[in-house]
Amino acid sequence: MDSQTLQITEDEAALYDRQIRLWGLEAQQRMRNSSILISGIRGLSNEVCKNLVLAGVGSVTIIDHNIVTEEDLGAQFLITEQDLGKNRALASANGVRHLNPRVVVKTDTDDIREKAEEFFENYDLICLTDSGPDTMIHVDRICRKYNKKFYSACTYGFFGYIFSDLNHHDYIQEKKTVVPGKEEPEITRLKKNEEFVSLETALSKNDWDQISVKKLNKISRVLWSVLILWKFQQEEKRLPTANEIDMTKLKSLKDSLFTSNNINVSTVTDEFLRTFTLSITAELSPVCAILGGILAQDILNTLSQRELPINNFFLYDGIEGSGVIYQVEPGKKIP
Repeated sequence: MDSQTLQITEDEAALYDRQIRLWGLEAQQRMRNSSILISGIRGLSNEVCKNLVLAGVGSVTIIDHNIVTEEDLGAQFLITEQDLGKNRALASANGVRHLNPRVVVKTDTDDIREKAEEFFENYDLICLTDSGPDTMIHVDRICRKYNKKFYSACTYGFFGYIFSDLNHHDYIQEKKTVVPGKEEPEITRLKKNEEFVSLETALSKNDWDQISVKKLNKISRVLWSVLILWKFQQEEKRLPTANEIDMTKLKSLKDSLFTSNNINVSTVTDEFLRTFTLSITAELSPVCAILGGILAQDILNTLSQRELPINNFFLYDGIEGSGVIYQVEPGKKIP
């Protein structure tokens, strides 16, 4: 991102005055010159697109090769019944443009899995929603090769996750200090940096047994369920259902995950695993709004280089009403 490519106009400064006061002109300028790719157009990405466009990013490209079905009409607000049978990206584009005509909105109807590596060079940040683990790992590898910021996210009914791999990320951290006799606190801006790991590295973690049982059971049960789900998808090349065969497979994968890592996690019961599985294809508007708002805000933090973004999982449990950040670090054991 080159903050000198396009300067913010007077009209834009007036439009974004409130957020410029919040995070500064330089940060808004970085966002103004950013180019973002959003893959997968469903309820979650609708929320992400809305928040990014309203914040005044430079351009958003939405890519999806699927067509609009009746199931899409539930949590999505960028399409209507008249869009049934149309390509999702094309059907949603006008709704995104109307939110903020100053943002360039582009569409792509190709399957992202078939895109050449060079395609991703055109963007500063790539965000995959509702993608399978193999696709996420593949795109994340490309993002690391070309030094692009990577996010993936999905909702599963009452549950959801966000994953970020920003490789090496520089940011500004503000520290407020109360000064006796002054109404306003003094603000110190510190330059910081953070290292991230790839999704592939995070999934290869093999030293969970080095974490105490107490701490293991404090890890969100959503993380374990997502890891089990992704393993199922990698082996079966599809999403599971709650039938007896698939549930037996999921329970076996759960046992294998915990046994191979020599850990005992009591939070992921067979009953909860079934509840999670029953939810995986459902889109709930409130969950999409919550997770989409958090994801969009984190993307804006990354683009503006203000505050530390999520490193590296955010896990949302709508039944418990909790959302937590958990950093999965690479394993220290040698396989």
